[in-house]
Parts: sequence; structure tokens; C-alpha cells
Amino acid sequence: MKRNKYSSLLIALTAFTAVSSSSSFAFDASKVIKKDTPAGQVFQFFFKFKEDGKSEEAVEVLKYAAENGNSAAQWKLARIYQTGDGVQQNSLEAFAIFQKIANQSSYAIPNTPSWQYGAEAFVALGNYYKIGIPNTVIKADESKARVMYTTAAMIYRHPDAQFELGRLQINNDKVYGQARSGIRNLSLAYEKGHVGAEALLGYLIFEGEHTNFDPVRGLFMLGNAKRRASARDLEWINQIYDEAYSLARPDDRTQAVEKLITSSNSLQ
Repeated sequence: MKRNKYSSLLIALTAFTAVSSSSSFAFDASKVIKKDTPAGQVFQFFFKFKEDGKSEEAVEVLKYAAENGNSAAQWKLARIYQTGDGVQQNSLEAFAIFQKIANQSSYAIPNTPSWQYGAEAFVALGNYYKIGIPNTVIKADESKARVMYTTAAMIYRHPDAQFELGRLQINNDKVYGQARSGIRNLSLAYEKGHVGAEALLGYLIFEGEHTNFDPVRGLFMLGNAKRRASARDLEWINQIYDEAYSLARPDDRTQAVEKLITSSNSLQ
């Protein structure tokens, strides 16, 4: 008899119901998913357990899939350890998983989900090396952070990595050619819509630092980045916007504000 294309999922859901309704046996994720269960189905079970208040079972499903090479599950597991979503926050555990993803990403086919998770992992590792993990062996190391960002920026063209690498290069402008490379990386990230890159590039353009001096364009970019910024970025973007605005000539302020208004109206 021809099997329905959803039959495997229905069988798995039946197993899920049986396991979740019994408290007399220790939870075994292998009873819910198989080693080769697609990421989409893994996440269905993960979120179902979460909805039912079974956070430990949800994490065990991810762990089982991650241990069997599912890159999406590995990335999600690293993220929940990073943020403490349903587990005790453990930055060192998150770092180890991100490192595993990065190490195996060289085998991924370009432009596939596994490839993208590799890019995200290199950015995450760069962020950890940038500030270190307190009370662990992972210390702040700018040279290692630069390697992670460079890999993600040059191989994967990841905008977060291009921004972070650009910022490091701008701050290291005493080395010949670094500032020019920094402007290029910030520009590449800006073209992809990166808010932080727009803000920093706008500030540099306003100052005429390492690039052509254009205070109106620079102030406009700063204002546009401020308008688009998330809560995470708003504080530092506000600081450099306020600094530039206070130094700008009245005519430059007026032109920049008019451009912002026009731009805002065109989006409505």
C-alpha cells in the first residue's frame, strides 16, 4: 500500500504522545525523533514540548539531533545556552557548540542552511573573543576575534562580520591600508542594510575621516540609522548622532532633517 507522505511524521507524533504522557520512564529523545530527522520536524517537537512546559524534554530533543550532526539543532542549542532560554545560561557551552559548527562548516555546500549556520558561528566566536567569557579559559583576544570576523566576512560575506571587522580596522588605522579596508567592509555591510554599519559609516563621512567629507550625507545616515536601530544598538548610535548634530552647521542640520523626512514619507 502506498504510504501517505505525512505517515512518518504521524508515526513520530504518536511516539511523541506516548513518551510525553508517561512519567514512569526516563525521557529518551530517540523515541521521538530519528538520527536523520529533518530540522523542520525537530523544531516542531522542540516547540511542542516548550508549549507544554516541558523545557528539559525540548532541550533533549535538540541535543539528540545536534549530536547526530543536525547543524540547525546545533545552532539552536548554542543559542539557548547563550541566552539561557529554558536552560541555565552557559556561555562556555555555547562557545563549544559554535566552535563545532564552525569546524564542520568547511564541508557545507555554499548558500545552504549549513553554510549559513557556519557563518553565524564564526560571528558568534568573534563576539566571544572580542570581550572574553568571564572566569573561563576564553579570554579577550582581539587577534582571534579578527580571524573569526575575517573568515565570516571574506568567505561568507556576513554583514555582522563585515561591520565588526570594519570597526576593528578603523580603530587600527595606524597600520597602512587598514582604514581603507575598514571603510570598504563597513560599506559592504551598509549595502546589506546593517544599521550599525550605516551609523558608523555616516559618522566617518560626517567627520571626513578616511573618506570624503560630506556632513549632510553623514548626518542623514546617522539619523536614518537611529530611526532603524534596535534597543541593543540605540544607545551608542544616539551618542554619535548627538555629537555630530551638535557640531553640524545649521544649514547642514536642516538639509539632513529634510532628507530624513522625505525618506520617511517615501516609505509610508
